[in-house]
Amino acid sequence: MKNKYLEAWMEEAVHIPGKIDQHFSGLNEEVLNHKPTPTKWSIGELLDHLIVTNTLYFGRFEKIIAQKHSNPLTARFKYLSAFFGQSILKSVHPDNTRKIKTVRKFQPVKKQFTLDKLKEFKDHHSVLMDFALKTDVADHQKTIITSPASGLIFYSLEDAFRIILAHEQRHIQQAVQLLPTSKEMPVSS
Repeated sequence: MKNKYLEAWMEEAVHIPGKIDQHFSGLNEEVLNHKPTPTKWSIGELLDHLIVTNTLYFGRFEKIIAQKHSNPLTARFKYLSAFFGQSILKSVHPDNTRKIKTVRKFQPVKKQFTLDKLKEFKDHHSVLMDFALKTDVADHQKTIITSPASGLIFYSLEDAFRIILAHEQRHIQQAVQLLPTSKEMPVSS
């Protein structure tokens, strides 16, 4: 691979669908949609949030693959792109337990989901991994993209992929914490 970090990234990313199966394959829709409090998301909402957020990157990836991407003018401020990338990565890292306010455009689309959401997420993750491989035509450290959250935020493509994977890991970890204990509601129907 042209971008060496992608090998380790792919090794981590390939385990995400297995984690979904391991933790959530026996769920029923009640558990998938259960909200512990009105302000906390359900497992379904967490997965939908990841799909919504990641999908907002896909147009950028397509331009890079088609070699039609040009770095924003702000890319010349390398220290800022590094700052933004590392700051966001740190904030979405699974070890960071601090709650983060989600940008409106990253909100889950629906509130109620069927069990198809698990397969939809795994399929979506497969598309993400395919994009990671196909964007290997570009130098991920020198390719600077703007954040889907705001055009004023920009970082390297490498940081974008690291952010996306850490973000997925963080929310899957949060979803696992929402699973009922044996004394609460049933896991399978």
